[in-house]
Amino acid sequence: MRRIALLLAIAIALAATEARCAGGGIPETTPGGVIGLEERLTTGLRVRAPADVAFCATVARLVREGRLPGKLVDSTYLWAVQRGRKYPFPAFSYVIRAQADRLGVDLETP
Repeated sequence: MRRIALLLAIAIALAATEARCAGGGIPETTPGGVIGLEERLTTGLRVRAPADVAFCATVARLVREGRLPGKLVDSTYLWAVQRGRKYPFPAFSYVIRAQADRLGVDLETP
């Protein structure tokens, strides 16, 4: 229960940081930027399962479409990787889902 409260507090802090920043963290007009994002997510988060790879592809697509802020994805990615866990994807997935829910973005539909 304390872990969930901690993750929610971090998610709220990330949202506050995003609200203060203008624009996206990843140039959406650069085709290589989005491909680089997807590769960075799958490699840096040590994703192996096909469902997790598909989730990273969905996140990259939503950033490209402008429905999910790039800075939010960047900061969540960095937070998850810097936690020092062997497999950082679950923490990233949990926080991104919470933030997307808060923004009204559906991560489940293609």
